[in-house]
Amino acid sequence: MKIAILGAGALGCYYGARLQEAGNDVAYIVRSEYDYLKEHGLEVKSINGDIQLPHIKVYTNADQVGPVDLILVALKSTANDQLTKAIPPMMGPNTIVATLQNGMGNAEKLAEIIPAEKIYVGLCFICAMRDEPGHIKHLEGGNIQFAPFIPSPQGSQQAQELATLFKQAHVPAKGFDIAEQIQWYKLVWNIPFNGLCLALGGISIAELYKRPDQVQRAKAIMEEVVASAAARGYKLPTDLVSFHLERTEKMGEFIPSSAVDYNEGRPIEYHAIWEAPLAKARQAGASIPNWEQLDLDIRQRIQIK
Repeated sequence: MKIAILGAGALGCYYGARLQEAGNDVAYIVRSEYDYLKEHGLEVKSINGDIQLPHIKVYTNADQVGPVDLILVALKSTANDQLTKAIPPMMGPNTIVATLQNGMGNAEKLAEIIPAEKIYVGLCFICAMRDEPGHIKHLEGGNIQFAPFIPSPQGSQQAQELATLFKQAHVPAKGFDIAEQIQWYKLVWNIPFNGLCLALGGISIAELYKRPDQVQRAKAIMEEVVASAAARGYKLPTDLVSFHLERTEKMGEFIPSSAVDYNEGRPIEYHAIWEAPLAKARQAGASIPNWEQLDLDIRQRIQIK
């Protein structure tokens, strides 16, 4: 397939490298490191096997790429204002778009630009970071869940085909029928751990786990997110909270994305990860006192009223 990675940071470069290694024609659209990637290519150090790509197709502008079969949106949700300009030049008659972004509201933004039935939500469960230009370190996870933004039999089939594409690239993947269900699945981790590491001043997972009170707080928030999903009609696995507590402790010095953004003075994905899901939980009548306190702490930390 001809695939474009829009926003090829750590996550986009990791999946792009896997897809390119599997024989796909991958275009990487970057906001930084263009000169290095153009000259030296991309290197991935991964728990699932290293990848060295001395030559990649790298661009600074979507206009340079042309129509593709699949667009993977890996931008931060804070950069969604770029979608209106970036997406149309890469759309052909059969192009589909999968957003790999955090939280909720991203597919809705894409639906303002292209037909909703061409949009898919991809939820990534991965710890990856960029050590230095052109060098990605993949520490944990990597699996993806896909679902159509607009539920339909055809959309479910296409989600399965997307999963197959990634499995052929040695990425564990599954297709689902309903996007909101898989969004809640990832938010069970993202809301508490991304949120607490941000609210506590941009700390790592290792630092968080040195504070048993905050680990217990994360557990309580996860339970509230699971209950919120159930109130919305989406039952999640009963062992999901214990699963996340165990896997997260192994992440060590990993710093979640919003904490990294805070440390580096970049905009925070507050709306997509916390505000939009919180609104859905409140609409469903869920009891979420610990989540609401976290939301208050985050807004105070990043100075949102």
